[in-house]
Amino acid sequence: MIMQLAEKIYTHDPIQVLHNGIVLVDYGPMHMFINASENGKPLVTLAEEGARFAMGVLEDLAKCLPIIKRKSQELEIEEEFPDVVRRMIEATKKMEEPDLTPLSAVAGTASDVVADFMFSQGGTKIIVDNGGDVAIRLREKEVAKVGVKTEIDAKQPIYLLSIDSTMGIGGVATSGLGGRSFTKGIASAATVLAEKASLADAAATVVGNFTNIDDPNINRTPAERIYPDTDIAGEWITIKVRELTQEKIEQALNNGLSKASMLYQKGLIHGALIALKGRVVWTNILSSWLTKL
Repeated sequence: MIMQLAEKIYTHDPIQVLHNGIVLVDYGPMHMFINASENGKPLVTLAEEGARFAMGVLEDLAKCLPIIKRKSQELEIEEEFPDVVRRMIEATKKMEEPDLTPLSAVAGTASDVVADFMFSQGGTKIIVDNGGDVAIRLREKEVAKVGVKTEIDAKQPIYLLSIDSTMGIGGVATSGLGGRSFTKGIASAATVLAEKASLADAAATVVGNFTNIDDPNINRTPAERIYPDTDIAGEWITIKVRELTQEKIEQALNNGLSKASMLYQKGLIHGALIALKGRVVWTNILSSWLTKL
């Protein structure tokens, strides 16, 4: 998708101001919502600046596509790389998974870079939602409400997260079957909270992948059969999950939850929620942060 950016001819303005003061960036593969405010007052001009900055971030990514498609553990963080690329490599390296590429954290990292740029300019609340991978920047007394879905393609969230400036949470990201990216697991949603959206995005990919189990009712295929230019050629991805026994559902959820707990113990994430076939589990700390809608 990124490589097609330079060839795409736009017949509309890629930056749109919506009725509630939120700015939409619809640019190539990027579909980003930007919300900036100062003590409840929308800062539309700042959001528009963030939108223009976001377009530049995407162009930086397009130029570095051969780099960010490589395995993260094989890469060194070079000074000449754009900021967004350095952050992607750093976040995915921390997961210590041999199959991850920097693209595993692309959406969340782009959100982070845009949010940090805007937060340096002003505002008390900045929220950048890049296809469901959200960067949050809050000053004192500000609170952000983030909806959490148990299926990526659901129209409405099932839970609500209330995040304030004291919690150290700057990113919420979700991975799973039916999302924009491939998954090796079977979770319908794996949502992760972390200090940065880049870490949340990378960790959500990992946690989602770890919900992998063997069952004849799970259909898989090599990634390149779906997208020939994929960054994970040779890896098997999940394309459909039919009926499963409760035992298999519990096994998959426990696999994902165990990995999330390990990442939490390492200090890489603040918590995770995993959903599959109507069942939902989460790390202990989320019990005090989640409200069911």
